[in-house]
Formats: sequence, structure tokens, C-alpha cells
Amino acid sequence: MGDKNRRQDFRIDDILAMSDKPLSKEEYIKQQQFPGIRSRQNAMIQSIIGKEINTEQLKAVVNHDLALALETLDTKLNYLIGVNMLNDANRSNLKERSINLSVTGASFRTEDPYNKGDYIGLALMIPSFPPTIIELIGHVTRVEQESLKTQHIGVHFTYRCNEEESSIAKYVFQRHRETIRLNTKAESTLETTLN
Repeated sequence: MGDKNRRQDFRIDDILAMSDKPLSKEEYIKQQQFPGIRSRQNAMIQSIIGKEINTEQLKAVVNHDLALALETLDTKLNYLIGVNMLNDANRSNLKERSINLSVTGASFRTEDPYNKGDYIGLALMIPSFPPTIIELIGHVTRVEQESLKTQHIGVHFTYRCNEEESSIAKYVFQRHRETIRLNTKAESTLETTLN
């Protein structure tokens, strides 16, 4: 239990394609019952795609040429699915914005006016392969007015299915590890330069 809470505290700073919109209490309650369409589509696509083809394991079962042909086909299909999802995102209202993201919520700037306790709908495009667009709901926990046009808000997520939480958790943990690795490498390079 304690370990799970510690992992949920990981926060990452990133730039993601996203959108936000205010929800009425009625919309929020209605949407609590059903995962977003994009979240369901992405879960289905991920289950259809399955795991990456492991060429080394295939070589043990089938011949080398067939294993390489299957790996190439898998790569091309994943590319086409990714391009299709990126095109879908580009046709939508998703815009690249700075975000501080954790498993439990996010904070970001917005031009929509919110008050603490307001309900919110978010769409986030997670840069995975293929790209994953997740539609989330939540409530505003913090509001800081930055200018006449912008606010910096904090949002607590309300997950409606395991796929939503799993996609966010997987991405946050992956980016957290990347950040640690990059910081360690930078420190090592600095030490080498100074010595």
C-alpha cells in the first residue's frame, strides 16, 4: 500500500498535445459511468496489436528470413496505426502545452476560467507507439490566476477504467526513469569534465 502511494507521487514535466473543457456536474456524473471513446479505442488497438514481435524467439521456431519478414511487417503496421492516430489528433482540438503529470493528476495553464471544485474533461495524447489519446475526467483542486487570460490549475483525475490509469502510470514511470538516467549521465559527464 505504501509503495503504491509513493509511485503515484512521481511527477514529470512534459509537453503533450492536450485539450481541456469545463464539465457541468451532470456531465461529470454521466461521464463517470463510461470511459472515453478514445480510451476504449486505444485499449482495443493495444490488445489487437499485442506484444512486439521478438525476432530472436522467432528465429528459434521458424527460419531467419521469415522471422525478419514478420518483424518488418509488424514495424510497418505499427507505423501505419501511429500515423492514423496522429492524423486523428491533428484534426482535433489538441494543442501542445506544458504539463506537470502524475498518476493521480496534472497541473497546466489554461485560458478557460475554472474555480476550485469545478469538473473538467481532458484529452491527452501520450507519445507512445502507436500514440495513445486518453480522455480523462476530474475535478479542479487548485487555481492560480496568472494573467487576465490564463490560469494555472491543478486537476485530480477520476479514472473510469483500468486502461486509463495504466496508460498514464506506464508513461509517467517511463519518463521518470528517463529523467533519472539523463540526470545520472549529465552528472557523470560533468564529473569527467571537471577531473
